Amino acid sequence: MAKKLCTGMLIGAAVGGALMMLDRDTRQATGEKSKAALTTCKGYIAEPSQAVHQLRLNYEYLSKQLNKGVEDLLKLLNKAEDIINRVGEINQEVEQQIRAIDTSEDAS
Repeated sequence: MAKKLCTGMLIGAAVGGALMMLDRDTRQATGEKSKAALTTCKGYIAEPSQAVHQLRLNYEYLSKQLNKGVEDLLKLLNKAEDIINRVGEINQEVEQQIRAIDTSEDAS
């Protein structure tokens, strides 16, 4: 069953890719990207230290972006917690006022 699924997916991907190559713009863009990737790979083969350096830079960038995202999420969670706490305080105040009104009506 899984073998048939994988085979079907590969055939579908190949057919889809082949159909996309009928479009001239897609062929040109694919050719340009392939040439750029080949040039980059040749550069990394010639200077492996450059590949390691680029990998480190990309890692640092992604790490900073992830940290920023986590910090933003924590800020949002803190704001949500503050809002929930404030709603709870308002709810308690309303309940106290209702009890005070009920108590004054019972006394009458």
